[in-house]
Amino acid sequence: RLTGQQQEINSLMQRKSAVDEENARLKNEFGNLNRKFKDKSQELKDTEECAQKKKEQNRLVIKNLEEENKGLNICCADLLSDLEKLRKQEAQWKKEKSGNDTRIK
Repeated sequence: RLTGQQQEINSLMQRKSAVDEENARLKNEFGNLNRKFKDKSQELKDTEECAQKKKEQNRLVIKNLEEENKGLNICCADLLSDLEKLRKQEAQWKKEKSGNDTRIK
């Protein structure tokens, strides 16, 4: 009977040893996965920060382009106004020239 109990104890000790080894392996694997998770979390955080910075830069570029466009629109309006004045002046000079040419003849 004592030998049977001793064998059972030995068997239980072997199972305990196997379970302890499996626990150690799983803890190691968990530690590795946890490190990878932390690395990926940091990578995601960095990517999100970079995306936010790019978004802000794009917003500023768009704002600057809109302001530049507004200035160019004003400039174009001024140029069109000047062109219209010059066309009127040209028409007036042509009238005067025609009148002068008629008087000369």
